[in-house]
Amino acid sequence: MSSEPRSRDHDKREQTNRTVLVIGGSGGMSDRYRDVVEGRGWLLRHYENRLPPGARRDLGKVALVVIIVSMVSHALRDQVRSLAVDGAPIVYLRSASVSALRGVVEQLAA
Repeated sequence: MSSEPRSRDHDKREQTNRTVLVIGGSGGMSDRYRDVVEGRGWLLRHYENRLPPGARRDLGKVALVVIIVSMVSHALRDQVRSLAVDGAPIVYLRSASVSALRGVVEQLAA
């Protein structure tokens, strides 16, 4: 019985350690982005135009930051770069396509 709470805590930590932060892109594509990221067992946080207040607190540990440069202001880009702590890679994509995100996620997962 004592192993069950521990395994839940372990699973929660694993998800927290594998949060993928996508900045920019299209809000209408958020579900498709989520399918790609969660298909790998990771958690997606997608912010299209801005970070909401308290986002830094809610993110936990970020494993990957994807910035879609054609759809993000310079100020937001700079703000988001500060969220990539503990050596989390920052990837810049020119395209907001699902296939571009899939390529990055698959490369990181390999």
